[in-house]
Amino acid sequence: MNSFIGPPTIGRLSYRYFQLYLVVPLLFLVVFSFISVNSHAQTTAIDDSLLPKLFDRVKNSVVQITVSNQDPRSSALGSGFVFDTAGHIITNDHVVRNRSLNDTNTNNVTVTFLDERSFKAKIVGSDPFSDLAVLQIEDPKNQTMIPLVLSNSSDVKIGEHVIAIGNPFGLSGSMTEGIISGLGRVIPSQNQEGPPGPEIVPDERTTLVPPTSFSIPEIIQTDAAINPGNSGGPLLNLRGQVIGINSAIFSITGEYSGVGFAIPASTLQRVVPVLISEHTYKHPWIGISGVDVNEQIASVMKLDSMKGFLVIDTSPGGPAAKAGIQGGDKLVDINGRKTNLFGDVIVKIDNQNVSKIDDILVYLEQQKKVGQGVNLTVVRDGKLQIINVVLAERPLRLNEEPLWLGIDGIDMDEDIASELKANQSTG
Repeated sequence: MNSFIGPPTIGRLSYRYFQLYLVVPLLFLVVFSFISVNSHAQTTAIDDSLLPKLFDRVKNSVVQITVSNQDPRSSALGSGFVFDTAGHIITNDHVVRNRSLNDTNTNNVTVTFLDERSFKAKIVGSDPFSDLAVLQIEDPKNQTMIPLVLSNSSDVKIGEHVIAIGNPFGLSGSMTEGIISGLGRVIPSQNQEGPPGPEIVPDERTTLVPPTSFSIPEIIQTDAAINPGNSGGPLLNLRGQVIGINSAIFSITGEYSGVGFAIPASTLQRVVPVLISEHTYKHPWIGISGVDVNEQIASVMKLDSMKGFLVIDTSPGGPAAKAGIQGGDKLVDINGRKTNLFGDVIVKIDNQNVSKIDDILVYLEQQKKVGQGVNLTVVRDGKLQIINVVLAERPLRLNEEPLWLGIDGIDMDEDIASELKANQSTG
């Protein structure tokens, strides 16, 4: 009896088809693997050449800024970049803080390009609230200035690749690479009486940046390495456009720990032209402090929503106080500090809903000016009220310590939760 060893129940023709079914997929697999390997190699080659080309394109627009003084505590080292062909340089306010405007003789501010060109510079304008300053080099008409292009901040996305260029530890022309880690951050201030926040690096001086009381919104977070000396340098997308100016890091040691912060290009576009023309920038100010409403607060106060900003206190004589905004009427001892709770809950500013303090900060900075009015919709005693507040210019303290955005906030902790009979503490 003849026997055929092969797949059961199939004849010779069927077996040939069976072989094809096996061979064809294997061929596709081999070809696909070949294409994938080559595509990966090509992509790697493009990536490897992209960054050097990008650096070559922007390197002549990034500068080192040195502030020298007989008192080493007043000396500073930072970065900056060219804003226009008139020789204006953008940097951080804390790099040149406490220097007089338009005086190259007493400022001792020097701008040095990577090609070793070095110029004296004057401070045209500065704004401690947004941590921005504008310099102008001497005799810019005789020099070639290559401005960097500011991007549209609204196009920035989490995960986007970025590079930071600056002078960390005085190492000029350094470039680091990373991604956008977060958007819409709010950098808390270094207020000794308030909650701790990210380290605002004293990076360019030997003394700490003076503690402040409020916050700056819409900050870009990146994991590109930012170290002392990087402040004022550009954070760039892979098209070479400025998406932000490196300003601070979250760190215990004062050195890079994987979390850096940059002021967005939209803030530069709004503030820098005014600093050039008027030398200062006026920020609208409400004058309130408080905390974001959470589940526990909403439950205790019998609010219909867990959204809104609870006013704890108003600044005496400030816009909110004059308009009749009410702070808390129950005094609570929180970590040794007396705090008033159960005040007005702001749920709208004009027609914009308010879920948290960030909504108020961003709206004021982007949409309003000093002297304009805003309608605050508040919940008071379970009822909605609309209160008009005329915005004032944000004041400075007697020692010229900035109050940032005119709004302060605290996090919920165990003491507040306990006083409110809440089960747990959340931000």
